[in-house]
Amino acid sequence: MRNTEREPFLTIDKAEELTGVHYTLNHTGKMSGMQSLSTSCLCNKNCLNRVENADLVCSHCYAQRQMKMYKNLEKCLKKNTEILTTRLLTDEEIPLINAAFFRFESFGDLNNEIQVVNYFRICKRNKHVKFALWTKNPWIIAETINNGENKPRNLQVIYSSPYLDKCDNKLNKYPFIDKIFTVYTKEHIKANNIEINCGAKSCLSCHKCYVKSKEIYINEKCK
Repeated sequence: MRNTEREPFLTIDKAEELTGVHYTLNHTGKMSGMQSLSTSCLCNKNCLNRVENADLVCSHCYAQRQMKMYKNLEKCLKKNTEILTTRLLTDEEIPLINAAFFRFESFGDLNNEIQVVNYFRICKRNKHVKFALWTKNPWIIAETINNGENKPRNLQVIYSSPYLDKCDNKLNKYPFIDKIFTVYTKEHIKANNIEINCGAKSCLSCHKCYVKSKEIYINEKCK
C-alpha cells in the first residue's frame, strides 16, 4: 500500500504547489542568489498613493516596472497578497528555508497585521536564517507588537525612507527598527558628499542589511 503521509517538513521549492504562496528564488542584479517572499505594490493602497508624488522614492518604483514587464511575476505577487494578508499560515504551510539570508518584500510592502504575523512565524520556524524586512509602513509592525506579538530575534527591520534625498529617521519613534534605507539622486550625492554604501554590491556577499551592526544607515543611488 502506498504511503500517503506527508514529509515532516515542507521544502521551499514545493511551497507554491502545496500552499499557493510563491517564493522568489531566481532574482537578478544585486539580488542574484538571494531568496525572498513578497507581495505586490500594485495591490497596496499606501504604495499606490505614494507613486504619484514626485518627491517620494516610490515615483521611481523599480518593482512596478518589473511587474509590468513580467506578467507572471505580477500574477504570483497578487496571489501572495491575497493569501498572506487574509489568513495565517499553519505550521505545515511554512517551509524550511535552506538559505543564510532571506528578504521579505522585494516588490511590495506591508498591508496589515496578518501579513506581519505570517512573516514573524516564518522567521521563528527558520531560526537558522537571518531575515530582513523592508517597509515604509512601520506603524503596522507597531500595532502587531502592541497586540502581543514579539519581533523575532533573527529579523532585521529596515525602514525604507519614503523621501528622495532625505533620511527619514524613525528610530526613536519605532525602537524595533534596526536600519534605515535611503535613496539619493546623483545631484544630491555630489552636492552633499553622501556616502553610498549600497549599490553595485551583491546582497549575498554584502548582507549588511541582514545582520546587527553599528552600520545603521544604508544609502543607495537612485536608479
